[in-house]
Amino acid sequence: MPISAHTRRDPQKGKKEFSTHKGFTVIELLIVVAVIAIITSLALPSYRTIIEKRQVTSGAEKLGAFLSAVQMEAVKRSENITVSYSRTDADTWCIGIVTGLTACDCTDTSIATADCKIDDQVRIINDSDMMYSGIMSGMDGDGSFVYDPARGLMVDLTDAMELELVSDNNSYALNVQLTATGRVKTCSDNASNKVPGYEVCSVDIQ
Repeated sequence: MPISAHTRRDPQKGKKEFSTHKGFTVIELLIVVAVIAIITSLALPSYRTIIEKRQVTSGAEKLGAFLSAVQMEAVKRSENITVSYSRTDADTWCIGIVTGLTACDCTDTSIATADCKIDDQVRIINDSDMMYSGIMSGMDGDGSFVYDPARGLMVDLTDAMELELVSDNNSYALNVQLTATGRVKTCSDNASNKVPGYEVCSVDIQ
């Protein structure tokens, strides 16, 4: 019987048959890069806006909570609590508390020497405690005030306090106002840099 000859595979044909993976072309890569660049350019302003709003809202929430807690503590302890505050620039400021009628130095944060203490615990808030630094644009008031232990009011009813927080690009600003009744109110500084969800302050505390 005749022996059938083995057929040999064409080397070139074999390459075509087994080469099933294809790479990206330069044009395809350029298209992907262009799409990513467009998406990034559209998303960046929105992300920046979110950060700017968060800068002032997180700061206002932190400061408002601190001051409200002091008022409640004065009532709970049935003791006068003096709040002292100081500011030299946007990232150098502090608020400290101590029992009694004498102001303390909130710039001294050392555990050993600080006099803004309650129950031997330093009670000071400053720029390092904030989520975003450098947003304190101003402090209005006389530098200290006292919470009355009976009703949580200020002992000197002529005192008032206003903290002004401004985002990096001055796009948004919030004021934390503390009235003579001890009430903490957060409001937008003015209509031009209003933060959504916060009314424009009706009165600037001087």
